[in-house]
Amino acid sequence: MSLSPPKTKANSCLFCGEILRTPSKCQYCGFRFCDDHMSTDSHQCGKTRYAEYVRKTRADSVPNLATGSFVVTCDTCGYKSAKGMLIEFAGEELIQHMQVVGCSGNTFLEEIGNTSHFELQSIEVQPESPIVEERNIAKEGIVEQLTKLASLKEKGVLSNEEFLFIKKEILKRLK
Repeated sequence: MSLSPPKTKANSCLFCGEILRTPSKCQYCGFRFCDDHMSTDSHQCGKTRYAEYVRKTRADSVPNLATGSFVVTCDTCGYKSAKGMLIEFAGEELIQHMQVVGCSGNTFLEEIGNTSHFELQSIEVQPESPIVEERNIAKEGIVEQLTKLASLKEKGVLSNEEFLFIKKEILKRLK
């Protein structure tokens, strides 16, 4: 009879599959890794992939790569994202902007406060109209995020595990 825990995805390194004896999660992406793959470079963390593009606004500020809201800002052409999004989405938009428009070198990610990634819009409800409409507006924002997420997975930017984790987090916000 073995005293070691059974090998499951919940208690094994996401990168190499080694069984984990102690719980250890990446502080950015939240996935579990063994000691060899705990550093963000060794497991190719999706949250830190675009950190080099983050523009520091103050010397003492540390960007919230895990849950922060980021926009793409281009000093060359003046482009700015319409709304803030998780760094993995904003980073993909930044890369696309640099490739399609050709503005490399002066394109950055900027963190924009502590705003929600899924902004709820308020609507005026008539006495006879159902409240369901307000919830549908929130769902539309989540559907848009899930569509972007699926697109990133199809392009190979996100692994299946990253996709499922982020999808689960998006759906949690719906509740």
